[in-house]
Order: sequence, then C-alpha cells, then structure tokens
Amino acid sequence: MAALFLLLAAPAKADVVRDRIYQPVSLADTEVEFAGGRPLALQAVTADGLVLAGYYWAPQAGNDRLVVVFHGRDYNQLVMARRAEALREGGHGVLIASYRGYGDNPGSPSEQGLFSDGEAWLAKARELNPEGRIYLFGFSLGGAVALELAARHEVTGVATLGAFTRLADQVPALLRPLLPDRYDNLSAIAGVAEPLVLLHGAKDEVVDPQAAVRLEAAGGANVIRVNLVGGAHFVPLEAIAAKLWSLWARLEGERSER
Repeated sequence: MAALFLLLAAPAKADVVRDRIYQPVSLADTEVEFAGGRPLALQAVTADGLVLAGYYWAPQAGNDRLVVVFHGRDYNQLVMARRAEALREGGHGVLIASYRGYGDNPGSPSEQGLFSDGEAWLAKARELNPEGRIYLFGFSLGGAVALELAARHEVTGVATLGAFTRLADQVPALLRPLLPDRYDNLSAIAGVAEPLVLLHGAKDEVVDPQAAVRLEAAGGANVIRVNLVGGAHFVPLEAIAAKLWSLWARLEGERSER
C-alpha cells in the first residue's frame, strides 16, 4: 500500500492508479518449494469469459472441508499456494484462487474484476466439493474479496488476515479522489452472517492493527478478532492454521446451538 504515495507524481488516470494498487509477479519469476506434494493446477472461468489458473489440494477421504484462499495485491497464486499449504493440516482441502492479470492470467485487475474472479472460484469450489463445507480465507486485499463473497453467498466460515477497513484508509486524504476502486470492507462485513475470524498481526507494518478493531465493531456477534502477538502483515500460516480450523469448528458449533 505504501506505493500508493507515489501517485502524487502520476496522472489522475484509473489505469495508472491501478498500476500502483496491484503488483502482480509472473510465474516465471516465482520459485517455491512445497513441504508436501505439489498441488494440482486447475482453472476457473469468469462470467466475462476469462480463464484463470489456480491450484488445488483435494480433501482427504472422510473430510468434507474445503477452503478457498485469496491472495493479496502482490505476487501470484503460486506464492500463495506455498504460503497456504499449512491449511491442509487435518486433511482439509485447499483451493488457491487467482485474479485477472496475476500469475500470467489474462485481463487487468480492478475491484469489480476481482469480485467477478472470486465468484468464479467460489463456483469452482462448489463444483469440486458439492456436498461439503466451503470456507473463505483472504489475505490483505484478498480479505476484501472473501468478505464481499461472504456477504453475497452462504458459506460455512470466513477468515481474513491483515484486512484493511477501506482502500481509501490506506492512502493520504489528498489521494483518495484518485482511487478508481473502493474495497469497502466495513460495509461488506456488516452483511456477513457466517462465523468470521479476523486475524491481524500486532506489528503489522502495512495495515494498522486498529483496522481489525474497526472491522470487528462493524460486524456482528459472529465475528471473533484474534490479535497475533508479534505478527507482521503476513503471519506464516504454519503458526496459526490449526488454531484457525479449531476456531471455525467452535464457531460453527455455537451457531448450530442457537
């Protein structure tokens, strides 16, 4: 988000502004090593006809849980696959979503574009796991996609890591009129009825931890905020995956008892 400050020297054009917001990296420039087996490459097709590439680990036999993972504004789906591999713990399925313009995908990113991409990946998750439970996990900008989808659709549970309140809150007031995209998480979270876990590093250097406090206040009784002591903007999921799945299970149980 700090790169947005450079907009002071840029023309007030949507495409130029978006070049500062979205920072994709080509798959050819990305090298990762997985701790376990490499995920399956697969695709989702958006409503406007774009074919997007992602990755998938199927749930183990007897496990009906699948989490759809949305990455942040940097890198691509391959990097997020490595980061999210820990969510497989317990035999859970993991579907790594991607966006237009990222990781060699066609198109150019925008708010409505990313929301359309999210719709395509949620549909793919339902296709892959038609009788099972579907969860959404979004990191940073991906948190906006996860919250918007959860506000539109019924899922089993939602979690964000390092989510901001509104995109405008991430830039100086002088630059806000130039933003072509809003990503209003405060409004979206108010429409989320599912169990929702807000994870935020106490030492987040990109999004002020107070953003999680404000999001919690804008949400409902279904929201639980987790302060990750010592955590930066991204916190390795190996440290929190088991706790997240446990929290989701607890919140699901509480919801079913109401």
